[in-house]
Amino acid sequence: MKSPLTFFLFISLVTFLDQSVCAEPQPKVPLQARKEWKFENEGIVFSNDFSGARLNDCSQIEKNIFKVTIEPENHPINRSPWYAFKISSAKKQSIQVRFNLTHPGIASKPKISLDGRQWQPLEKKLWTPADSEKKTPATALLEIGAAPLWVFAHQPVGLQDLDDWITEISKAPFTKISTIGKSMEGRSIRQLSIGNPNANNFIFIIGRQHPPEITGSVGLMGFVDTIAKDSDSSKKFRKDFQTIVIPVVNPDGVEHGHWRSTLGGVDSNRDFGPFTQVETRVVRDSLVSIAKLPKARVFLFLDFHSTSEDIFYTQRDEDRTFPVLFTQRWLKGIQNHFPDYAFKRDSGHNENLPTSKTWAYKTFGAAGITYEFGYGTSFDNVRKIATGAAEEMMKIMLEETSSR
Repeated sequence: MKSPLTFFLFISLVTFLDQSVCAEPQPKVPLQARKEWKFENEGIVFSNDFSGARLNDCSQIEKNIFKVTIEPENHPINRSPWYAFKISSAKKQSIQVRFNLTHPGIASKPKISLDGRQWQPLEKKLWTPADSEKKTPATALLEIGAAPLWVFAHQPVGLQDLDDWITEISKAPFTKISTIGKSMEGRSIRQLSIGNPNANNFIFIIGRQHPPEITGSVGLMGFVDTIAKDSDSSKKFRKDFQTIVIPVVNPDGVEHGHWRSTLGGVDSNRDFGPFTQVETRVVRDSLVSIAKLPKARVFLFLDFHSTSEDIFYTQRDEDRTFPVLFTQRWLKGIQNHFPDYAFKRDSGHNENLPTSKTWAYKTFGAAGITYEFGYGTSFDNVRKIATGAAEEMMKIMLEETSSR
């Protein structure tokens, strides 16, 4: 018979191991403090207390001149700073805001709004870009008042916007929403299925791995809306194909206004291989389980992003995919659809890194493509191009299934 001490030690060990296994993963990046910076003499308040905000500090330099500090969540990181904050004032007045970046990058000219719905770029004459030679920061001249002025690096498409979109599109009878997992902080990672539930042909689409890449989300929504619309080609496509969409891979990063990373401090688009992050594991497990269904065949994997220009990152044409030479045929179709549309293709881009497109190509044998829209491409143009790209994709895929 075990002694009481031995039994106690045994129970303690079991409890410790159980708690270790069940413990929630902890953030590995410092979270910005959500707060208000109040300057009572001027009656001015700066705030980052909302979803998607990025403002790490604010100080007053002199009367009506303020410095906002924008810091990334970790280092090293890309050079595409994200900022988002609100300013209100007890009285109408003009102020100067100087942008202090703690990491190399270019602060883009702000988009501003008084209601969070209608946005416009700050007038050119009110914006002075940073000058590295003179060591002067980017500066904005802003008119503020009682209604909070929203000051964002880019017009936002936030978690609520994407949630509203997926909820609206899921009202169609040929759609289904499921929660395939949770982020590190417990946010739902949602998946949308569009099309005939008995179809064995699949298109996989993911998005928003990098929080500031908003035109990528606009492109994803335009592309998917085209697949779901009431047209003859879309109806035929939905009969033969299921389209699986994961609109937000990194919801925690979007919520906290990250420049790039998950809450675990990892670029998720460099984690499709190691799979150290719960978010990438959720995506992997869901898509692999679908691809393993009887008779299932994956035809395409698309990952929507934003960068400095409209560009497709792809495999080389000599890298055999199913369907054969899909990428070449698709991009030719897009160019024919939009003869004046200037875009680039980079074949073999980052092929030795654990990106989603490389993982998808190696895992499913289908083309894995990162579809990038320019940060500066207007939302209207993004939607127009994404619509045409979806129509050309459906045309090729229907040709493939009809010839089989």
